[in-house]
Amino acid sequence: MRMNRDLHVPLSSATPSRLALVAPLLAMTLAGCGGSSSDDDNYGHDHTEIESAGRLALFDTGTAALKVLDLDQGAVLASFALPGEAPRLYASPDHRYGVIVQRGDDRVSFLDSGLYTEDHGDHLHDYAETPVMLNLTLNDHRPTHYTQGEDHGVVFFDGSSGTASARVTVFSDISLGGGSALASLERENNMHGVAKLLGDQLFVTYRDPSITDTTLPAEVERYSLDGDTFAFENRYTEQCPLLHGTAANDHVLGFGCSDGVLVIDLQDASYGARKLANPATLAEGSRIGTLAGHNNVEALVGIAGDQLFVINAEAPAEPYQMLDIGAGIGRVIQGFDGHGETFYVLGDDGKLRLFDPAANWSLTATLAVTQPLTEGSTTPAIVTSAAGDRLFVLDPDRQRLIEIDSHDGDTVRTLDLGFTPAASLAWLGLAADQHGEDGHDH
Repeated sequence: MRMNRDLHVPLSSATPSRLALVAPLLAMTLAGCGGSSSDDDNYGHDHTEIESAGRLALFDTGTAALKVLDLDQGAVLASFALPGEAPRLYASPDHRYGVIVQRGDDRVSFLDSGLYTEDHGDHLHDYAETPVMLNLTLNDHRPTHYTQGEDHGVVFFDGSSGTASARVTVFSDISLGGGSALASLERENNMHGVAKLLGDQLFVTYRDPSITDTTLPAEVERYSLDGDTFAFENRYTEQCPLLHGTAANDHVLGFGCSDGVLVIDLQDASYGARKLANPATLAEGSRIGTLAGHNNVEALVGIAGDQLFVINAEAPAEPYQMLDIGAGIGRVIQGFDGHGETFYVLGDDGKLRLFDPAANWSLTATLAVTQPLTEGSTTPAIVTSAAGDRLFVLDPDRQRLIEIDSHDGDTVRTLDLGFTPAASLAWLGLAADQHGEDGHDH
């Protein structure tokens, strides 16, 4: 169903008493709103597939509460007190659970969105229930980097000098449903590191004890995961000084280094590595410290300050292509949409730029979504839907959420939140690929 453009929906009118009624009624409404096939009817299962735009997890800074916004109703569905610092919010691999990272509090907690799918053998059954917080928390030192894979989520705990070594903790939606993480790997010392689990292969940073002038690592190790145990495979000889940032697609895994990009070949049985030197057009004193990737896109994107480089690791002679966001424009946030059909970049002029990777990364649309950002502005946040071609732009200073059709480049609607959110949000819900669909609404 197509939503009206520029529809403003205030949420501040949802009083606590109304919200108490909305939650159970909405859960019952959603549970019976999906269509079922004739095969499902023959088995006695009605309405097992739910069509939902999903739910967003946000943090209300005024009340120190985690709020769940139902995108179908445009209303806050649930609210949970969350002590401590404003969190960074992410989604679990299957998007059922919110991953709530509070680095300064040494805590990772989890929210069950209430939207999920179960395999009943002869059919898949969707559920829409009231959100709840899980009892599970991870309390290791300084959780900093979270990476989401197809089957696993990975939290890298930096540790603290003289207090605790770094640690990698892995979980899946299944393990979270059982109230536990899946596996952990302790490192030899503390570091500002990162880990990526691809299939059963864990690629994780290593900091040699001789490095004392920085907590950034300079090497990568590979482990294999068997059940709940990691087995060491090898440490790469290729160096990656001041390593920061990682991303992968179906072909390669990249790590940002001060002198270039370390690339690991995921199609090679031995997972061989090679080093790409920095691009010739890299600004003086800069480095690629953030990477973006998507399984449906052959290239990675490297971010170096306000410069963006499309990285074709399989063309080592000329691996870099500049992605132009406009002269004098400062880069704020970037990423791929859910299908990898669009790469977006929000500039400090408040404009969202959409690029098409399949059309030589051409600029397809430019939309004004926020006011131009100043030194005192709160940085906006963007999250993508796994159910369709949607981007959600969070504008904290104006207390609003803008929904964008990432395929057509249109503003779908604007939601007035009625509270001041922290600059982080997570999309949770029923991903299109869980039903074998492509999730496209065009």
